[in-house]
Amino acid sequence: MGCGMNEGNPTPRASTRWHILFAVTLGAFLSLVALEVLTRPSHVDALPDAAPEQALPVPETPQPGVTAAPAVSGDVTAAPSAEHASRSPREHYRLSIVIKNSFFTTFSADEQIALIAAETGIKKLADRLSAHVARNLVWRLDMRKEIYPNDVLDLLFRVVPPEEQRSRADLPDEIELLALHYRSVRLGRELKIYRFQAADWPFPAYYYADGTRVEPLMKNAPLKEWIQITSLLRDRRPRHDGIDFKAPVGTPVYAPWGGTVERINWKVRYNGYSIAARLDTNPPVEMIMLHLDKVHVKPGQRFAAGAHIADVGNTGRSFAPHLHYQLQRPGGGRGSLIDPFRYHPTVVGSLPATDRSSFRRTVEEYDRLLAGDDAVGS
Repeated sequence: MGCGMNEGNPTPRASTRWHILFAVTLGAFLSLVALEVLTRPSHVDALPDAAPEQALPVPETPQPGVTAAPAVSGDVTAAPSAEHASRSPREHYRLSIVIKNSFFTTFSADEQIALIAAETGIKKLADRLSAHVARNLVWRLDMRKEIYPNDVLDLLFRVVPPEEQRSRADLPDEIELLALHYRSVRLGRELKIYRFQAADWPFPAYYYADGTRVEPLMKNAPLKEWIQITSLLRDRRPRHDGIDFKAPVGTPVYAPWGGTVERINWKVRYNGYSIAARLDTNPPVEMIMLHLDKVHVKPGQRFAAGAHIADVGNTGRSFAPHLHYQLQRPGGGRGSLIDPFRYHPTVVGSLPATDRSSFRRTVEEYDRLLAGDDAVGS
């Protein structure tokens, strides 16, 4: 039995040699595999400018009623292609959008906006565009009741480079709306709005084609100058209780009427520095100002109409410098809010005569770009 076992199995010395040969062979094989992996070209290194969002597919034919045409230096081209997806963002873009079920969901669901967002890296482009457009349309249209499916919106906007955003006094975000045409099929109305820098106002503002200003000008307003009114009473959810004047930090805030300060700086985490006062109106009205940078009055102090009582800030739960201005009947409560644009007298602003020819040229240029006419100088 012992001799049979020696004949069927290798000797201890032969077994040791076999293990050594196996180990050497395996080591050589693993070395070759490692060498192949280390020397193989990397796809990331080969495409240093590529980004995941730039690989989005681009439809060969735009959806019916929805086109996008970027333009550079007055040259309007076709919608972004797959080749464009790997290039640097262009400065100007033109969009034609047909309203679907609702105004805001139309922007978020639009494929061309998604493509431009991928190209520019502006992740919230749909939200930005809808907000810029709504801030202008809201003065003539009820955004909840008078926006209908099949209405058509043509708009021209540009991308604002980061360094320009930081240096400009009017505090732009990533985009700048230059012009829009809104055609309401059901109402049979068309609104044409253009951005323009007038000689009598420190910031660019928006005007209708006839040169009248989109925003009504409020008499005895709390600010003498502002960039834009970005929110109206109850125009967003959750409920908004006042109006927001976008303005640089430090802009003087003036009392619209005389009154008495009731309290300052309550709930600073949310309201920022703030003022609540009872105005000398008949009947009495309470005024609330939020997100201030500085407060120049104290509780119990009386102030006169036109007094410099605070400065615009960006404090509390605020995402950009602005003044929240709120009017209400004493005691607060449901139904006490007063629309400042119904309480203050207002006037329609218009361009000074010296700006008319320049404004007409701006309108002609923007209309040319919106129409897709790429013939420079036409």
